[in-house]
Amino acid sequence: MSSSVQDDNLLDEAVAMQAQFEALDIPSNIDPHLLALWMQREQDEIERKQRKFVKPPRKYGRSLNRLFAAYVGIAVMCLAIVLGLVQGLEPTAILKTACIAFLVYTIIGAFVGLIAERCVNDSVETLLRDIVNRSRDAGRQAIETEKGLSTAEQTVE
Repeated sequence: MSSSVQDDNLLDEAVAMQAQFEALDIPSNIDPHLLALWMQREQDEIERKQRKFVKPPRKYGRSLNRLFAAYVGIAVMCLAIVLGLVQGLEPTAILKTACIAFLVYTIIGAFVGLIAERCVNDSVETLLRDIVNRSRDAGRQAIETEKGLSTAEQTVE
């Protein structure tokens, strides 16, 4: 490839990137770090496909199912202990009831956390894909406009 063709390709990429960044309409309630994490995940997926090597996706942060399981289980265990003390039960009965409640509600919390994590991931991914698609469209339009301008300049000369 000749030097001028490479320069034209670099110019097209620069114009596209500039237009994409200008077209990004990121809602104010989206954390920029979340966008960066999503973009990194997309880049990792592209690299994995290019290498034809499948490895498990990286997890960013803590999963919601673990958090829900821990918080719900601990909260219910504390509640069972307090209720046992208020009712005047014996310590062994209080601990037995608290441990059973902890196990049961930890499992329930884990399932609720899985559902919440899935909902959040789907919602954020849909929103970010929409933003990226609009950005790509703006980049394509900028390249077409730039090519149209350069063609018009060449015909004038």
